[in-house]
Amino acid sequence: MALMLLAQFDSEIEAQLVESQLRDAGIDYRVIHDDAGGALPSLTASNGVKVMVFEDDLEEAREILEARAMDDDPIPPDILNANLDVIDDDDDF
Repeated sequence: MALMLLAQFDSEIEAQLVESQLRDAGIDYRVIHDDAGGALPSLTASNGVKVMVFEDDLEEAREILEARAMDDDPIPPDILNANLDVIDDDDDF
């Protein structure tokens, strides 16, 4: 079985969030990043952190990743659904 790229992230923390979801789903994964054993952390920043899964698990892993993306709404629901006053350009502050 071949390893396939699921996603590439800018930081290890982002990759760890996906790792935990894959682990919970029972999907075997590998994380690939190079920081020269911690000596050059900037390598991770420039090359990213890759999360790899086996080809047989790729479709399920993508579904998990897509569900996570939909859950990552940066606007809290109470603000999103609030009745906010509209400010016109003509209004004085």
